Amino acid sequence: MSRLAAALIATILLAPIGASAKTFPIPSDDPIATVSIPDTWEPHDYDGGVEATSTDGAVYVAAEAVKAKDAGEAAGEAVVWFAKQGVTIDEKSLKTQDVKVNGMPGFDMTMTGKDKDGPTTVDMTLVKTNSDSHLLILYFWGTEKGANDNAKDLKAIADSLQPTK
Repeated sequence: MSRLAAALIATILLAPIGASAKTFPIPSDDPIATVSIPDTWEPHDYDGGVEATSTDGAVYVAAEAVKAKDAGEAAGEAVVWFAKQGVTIDEKSLKTQDVKVNGMPGFDMTMTGKDKDGPTTVDMTLVKTNSDSHLLILYFWGTEKGANDNAKDLKAIADSLQPTK
């Protein structure tokens, strides 16, 4: 066998296999959207959404449907949720922008804060789906290094959001 053929076979055999992901309806009982999360993050659903933690433990992500009439109400619920998780947010660090997520209008809020492990980055993206009564919130928090190390997976998760109605 030629060296080129041997190298090609070795490359194919040793190439990383694409990470598989599971797609979750949000919420599971009457979905307004779906999201895919890598299996390696060990995602699991809960009442209203799905959550997962990166394989290195540095990043937490969740996608959840919330009953809210507007983004302000949904954001208030999200801040309360972060507080229940032990995350304090530095309100002065808040940066906002309008975004589009797979054609759906959204509003992104990025902040810094602290959790039990120290400084953290917090991001919430509120997405208007086709539902008249619910918004989708994509939550994320973790260390800045964790966010950078897991940026590819985080982008893939956000890019996988799809409306169902």
